[in-house]
Amino acid sequence: MDEPVTYPGGEKGNWKPENYDHKFYGPTTLTEALTYSRNVVTVKLVDAIGINNLLDFARNVGIQGDMPRDLTVALGSVSVSPIELASCYSVFANGGMKATPIAIKYITDSQGRILESNEPESEEVISPQTAFLITSMMEDVVKYGTGWKARELGRPVAAKTGTTNEYRDAWFVGYTPELVTAVWVGFDDMRSLGPQETGAKAASPIWTLFMKNYLTGDPEDFPVPDDVVPEVIDPVTGLLSRDGTGITAYFKTGTEPRDYAPSGSIHKLREKDTDLNFD
Repeated sequence: MDEPVTYPGGEKGNWKPENYDHKFYGPTTLTEALTYSRNVVTVKLVDAIGINNLLDFARNVGIQGDMPRDLTVALGSVSVSPIELASCYSVFANGGMKATPIAIKYITDSQGRILESNEPESEEVISPQTAFLITSMMEDVVKYGTGWKARELGRPVAAKTGTTNEYRDAWFVGYTPELVTAVWVGFDDMRSLGPQETGAKAASPIWTLFMKNYLTGDPEDFPVPDDVVPEVIDPVTGLLSRDGTGITAYFKTGTEPRDYAPSGSIHKLREKDTDLNFD
């Protein structure tokens, strides 16, 4: 439920997280919250699953730095480098496999003979199903939300924008089935980039231009692993659509909804969605 919420405590007193546009949208799916950067729902999610579980997951996929043990971590109150964040996103792109980054792939002599070759070591840290579900959610960020600029590639893209307080940092991290790329825009002295210099405005055009020049060949779809099923659901309730209209969502087999949504709820969503805001 996207509505005003207050969390007590802290040196600065009570904390009232807000969305980018200072509006609240009521019943919201997690995918919708990710797509439109709804901060309140994100904070509530971390509160529900527990900070320790979130931190364990973050460590598992590759976040190395110090992370605060409070709910602000839900909105990114942790310092990371572009290589670190790209490595984390590669876990989702690689079907749950985490690879150790390498700087030099191989060295050759003047005759083209390989003198030294490095291959990244990898291990499975999350299931392929979890990785795909996260990828699917971030595809919606590009299709419908703040990552709209990347649609120019004309191929499947999963990505997320990021904007820090006072517009000091703008991020765009995303991937296709072929490549993960992270873009950060900011100053070394942490001064503001300027009003409205969000991840969508300042970082995503750089990401999109680079990927346009790098990617060749026909577009590929993200592979769907076994034990993942698609269902057409009502976006208001998250329950199965009665008439086959709604949105397609993926579920781990056994977790898909069984009940049908009440009549008329999709119409209500269409009325609500007339006032969307992109960061």
